Amino acid sequence: MLGVRELSRNYEKGLELYDQGLLADALATFELIHKEAPESSPEFRLSKFYIGETHARLAEENVSRGASERAEQHLKDAITLNPTYPDLHYQLAQILSDKGAINEATAALKKAVQILPGYSKALMLLGTLTYQSGNHHKGTQYIAQAVESEPRYATPIYKEAMTLHKKDDFPAALALFQEVALTNVDDISFHFGLGKKLYRSGDYKGAVEAFEQALNLQSNYADIRNWQGLALMASGDAANAFKHFQVALEINPNYVAAMINAGISCEMMGLAEDAADFYNRAIEIDPDNVEARERLTKA
Repeated sequence: MLGVRELSRNYEKGLELYDQGLLADALATFELIHKEAPESSPEFRLSKFYIGETHARLAEENVSRGASERAEQHLKDAITLNPTYPDLHYQLAQILSDKGAINEATAALKKAVQILPGYSKALMLLGTLTYQSGNHHKGTQYIAQAVESEPRYATPIYKEAMTLHKKDDFPAALALFQEVALTNVDDISFHFGLGKKLYRSGDYKGAVEAFEQALNLQSNYADIRNWQGLALMASGDAANAFKHFQVALEINPNYVAAMINAGISCEMMGLAEDAADFYNRAIEIDPDNVEARERLTKA
């Protein structure tokens, strides 16, 4: 069994590989950690999460290459580990619907919506598939829920489709509903990427709004919490920034950057001793961290 220090280093290595897009290597690293780490350790829980995330990204890569069967298997493996992540069920439904497995796709979408009732993309696809299967009334109900949840779906094409539906021209209405479903509504990665871009450009208020939208879709990403904290600190809101760093550390107790940022937010609030505690925690995990040591000395 790997020691605590070695587990931490392997976890950091896995994150680096994951961020670099070296997904096969990242998956192997996280699987090793999950196998070797004690079940009570944070590395066990976090490696489980990232195994699922890596499978999901590998699925996306395989879809882009047209390898739908491998993508489907990656998603099923991810769902086995992380069954409560609605986006995994949605992605699986997309692959299943593309190959004509409508009943399986519908079941996956219902699971996604059960987990996240306002999941607009899942509701829209569920609506079009239900409509396609002949249950026109239920299909339009799902579609209406999607439009209510995501107003960007309320396009002129949607209104025209509803008009055709009311005239019982179901094939023409279906074609337009399917076109509406292709509308590029924003998702987690879009909001996260936009937030980082706005932050780097100095638009901290815009960054806060973008990160908030990402967190509304998925609240337990430590990285988004950390970036939201940075944006709030840059906006002068150290107290709320600290809350986000705390949540990031609850998700990932070994997140050194969030520890340092929590310390900085404490300093902004005049809590020098608390700041020093966070810097010391960061140094315990990463003894060579120059920033933590320098900030501890100043604190």
